[in-house]
Amino acid sequence: MEAESLDVIDVSSEVIENLEAEVQSEADETWYNSQEVQNLAKISKPHLQQAISKLQSIYGLDIQTLRRGVGRATEYSQIALDACKLLNAGKLTQLRQLVETAPAAEPSTASSAIVFVDQHNQIALNAATIANNNLTQIASFKSGLLNNYRELGRALGKQAAAEVRLGFTEEVKAALSDLQES
Repeated sequence: MEAESLDVIDVSSEVIENLEAEVQSEADETWYNSQEVQNLAKISKPHLQQAISKLQSIYGLDIQTLRRGVGRATEYSQIALDACKLLNAGKLTQLRQLVETAPAAEPSTASSAIVFVDQHNQIALNAATIANNNLTQIASFKSGLLNNYRELGRALGKQAAAEVRLGFTEEVKAALSDLQES
């Protein structure tokens, strides 16, 4: 009996959800959906998105402090609402004070784990192969479609040219017969 060969990789992991912290933060803080924040802060959806982006990049607020959830289920914290109001009103000193009192992001706890990746590696290779095949088929379909449009254009061009010639010929014939009669 031969020993099996398995690929083993030592990886670092991070806690994705901390349920205890989330339950405690839910009890401590009010969360609003996007429409409520827009109404309360009197800003549009693009302005809300820009404000959240500025609060992250310029003022250094953690995204987890500002919002939770994804897509239509995104909810914004009271801090995000207050910060958007202050940013929209141009009250930057008060905004800075709010940012300074906002809770800092919790550092992620990293731990190590052993992961067997043989099956996952095979799945990834199969997905990459299928994606490459799909891209090749798409290019082929695109080329075929463009050729069909070109052929259609040629056929319609020939038909239009024939109609013009026929109309021109009939008009010339009628003009010559008028000249012969006069």
